[in-house]
Amino acid sequence: MPAVRLFYLFLVTILLLSACSNFVPETAVSTTGNVNAERPYVPEIPEIRSGNAKGNRIPIRVNIPSVGINAFIETVGIKADADLATPTQNPWEDVGWYDMGPYPGQRGSAVIDGHLDRPGGYQAVFWRLGDMKVGDDVQVTSNGGKTLHFRVTRIEYYTPEQAPLQDIFGNVGGTYLNFITCAGDWIPSQHQTNLRLVVYTTFV
Repeated sequence: MPAVRLFYLFLVTILLLSACSNFVPETAVSTTGNVNAERPYVPEIPEIRSGNAKGNRIPIRVNIPSVGINAFIETVGIKADADLATPTQNPWEDVGWYDMGPYPGQRGSAVIDGHLDRPGGYQAVFWRLGDMKVGDDVQVTSNGGKTLHFRVTRIEYYTPEQAPLQDIFGNVGGTYLNFITCAGDWIPSQHQTNLRLVVYTTFV
């Protein structure tokens, strides 16, 4: 396996394990994690990443009618401490497109994350993500005004250690858009939840 590929899988492991940690008091039920910060240099991974977020393909809004989600999309990456970043402009209402992967609608696995709830256990943007059903329609609008449709193909819960990283972040066998948030029980000693919810969708 090429060295850059090994580095990429290592990096994604860090991202997924840390995505729901910190940033909340221990009384919170669950949350998706830290807000955005400066990103470190990441080696070029041509078979996965789309390059810089430029042009008219940048996703700016996601609409999921079945669960009442209609949110602005911020562009996010990783923090200097290797945590997966989440939105900063409106942390609880916006979602984040991971811009080191493909654009939604581009071959590969685009990824969007968002908070499940906020400190104190109050609802955030992805509170109802787990209520989605296979076949639900997802609409993503780009800054160029184009709206793409995706269909939910499966909904899975994983422990951080058992999440299929290649499937979530690196599947290039089609055109996918995957949504990630926290789920399960809050673990005070670890400052994170014990599960990750992943909703897989396919371009239609």
